[in-house]
Amino acid sequence: MHDDDITEKVIRQKRLIEEHDEQTGGNQFLLFGFALRPFFSMHTGTSLSRFPNPIRFVLKLYRNVRYYLVPKKLPFTYFGDGVATKSRMPFLEETSFRHAYLRMRVSSEAVVDPALHWRVHQIIWAVKNCMKLDGDFVECGTGKGLMMSAALASVQEWNDCGKKLFLFDTFEPYGLDPETGENSESQGIREKYAESAEKVRMNFSEWANVELVKGRLPDSLSDARITEIAFLHLDLNHAISEVLVLRRLWDHIVEGGIVVLDDFGSTDEQNIALTNLSKELQFEILSTGTSQGIIVKYTRR
Repeated sequence: MHDDDITEKVIRQKRLIEEHDEQTGGNQFLLFGFALRPFFSMHTGTSLSRFPNPIRFVLKLYRNVRYYLVPKKLPFTYFGDGVATKSRMPFLEETSFRHAYLRMRVSSEAVVDPALHWRVHQIIWAVKNCMKLDGDFVECGTGKGLMMSAALASVQEWNDCGKKLFLFDTFEPYGLDPETGENSESQGIREKYAESAEKVRMNFSEWANVELVKGRLPDSLSDARITEIAFLHLDLNHAISEVLVLRRLWDHIVEGGIVVLDDFGSTDEQNIALTNLSKELQFEILSTGTSQGIIVKYTRR
């Protein structure tokens, strides 16, 4: 496929997304309704301690009804990707973010917004910080390339910066066998997984120095010349594989380099495995509301 054909395909997908968004109403990410808290407290506290016991009991009941047991309107202004928040999100209106997020949606090959705003925001934050460091970018578990296409779209100087992006994946559409971590036809086709390496290569063709490495991790790490890593995105959906890959790449990550764990909070298995590895390699993991984990590498002095 020629570059002009690829560009036209991206433009066509953007047009479909924009048409979809224009033909929808309301706010896809606004929670509407009421909530009831499954909580009560019979603790006296300082405010009720001045009253005699019989009155205290009545006041405690009143307090529970008023503050916990009466349904209240949900206070959240955004809900998506497991995150419900009422905090300000100015990044949603930034032109650079909107451009990068749209590019992610193009990579997804879907017209419906997948609600990955916070996930993309955190990836962009990490990538822009890592652009200041020596070393290349690595993603293990690329799929169709949603996160890294958003990342590169947010970095205007990528084609001239001299860094490389290594994308590791089997580039197969089948789900993972939970025991082996291998793609298996028995697990069915996953829409978010890549159909083929060639299709992902075309998706990234507008950017220079992007190298796809096809194969099973961690073995396929030997197929790429990686010396220094400034940024690592780990998204293998398999605890054992993620531990093996991170342990093997850890010494290549530069001081101040950032690792984003896509599924750190998704399952107990991944959470426990990577927490144990953090103790072994002596790093700290910041757990985020999107289930991601963020590591900034600092050498203990």
